[in-house]
Amino acid sequence: MERDILLERLEKKLAEKEKEVEELRKMMSSRNLEEIKNEIREEFKKELKAIEAKVAEISKSVEALMNEILYIKSELKSQRRETEIVDIPLEKEEEREEEEVAEEKEEKSYGFDDDEIIIID
Repeated sequence: MERDILLERLEKKLAEKEKEVEELRKMMSSRNLEEIKNEIREEFKKELKAIEAKVAEISKSVEALMNEILYIKSELKSQRRETEIVDIPLEKEEEREEEEVAEEKEEKSYGFDDDEIIIID
């Protein structure tokens, strides 16, 4: 009888210990899940930071390229202005040359030489 009572007590203790072990397993598995979730979050944050850094780098590159394009565009505009400014005097010079040629023709048509002196009273 004592032996039966002892066995019952041991069986109850064993059942309690098994319950505790099962609870610990559940807690461990839930802790593991939480740890895994936290690890995944950390990895995600690291990847997100890396992506943000790449986006910032690309943004700076785009900004630098835009500045370069604007500089080239302004240079092209200034060169166009210079060629327009240069073209205008050339056209005027050609007109002046044409006028000088026309004046020389008029002088020759009157028959005056550069060496002759004409006196008019």
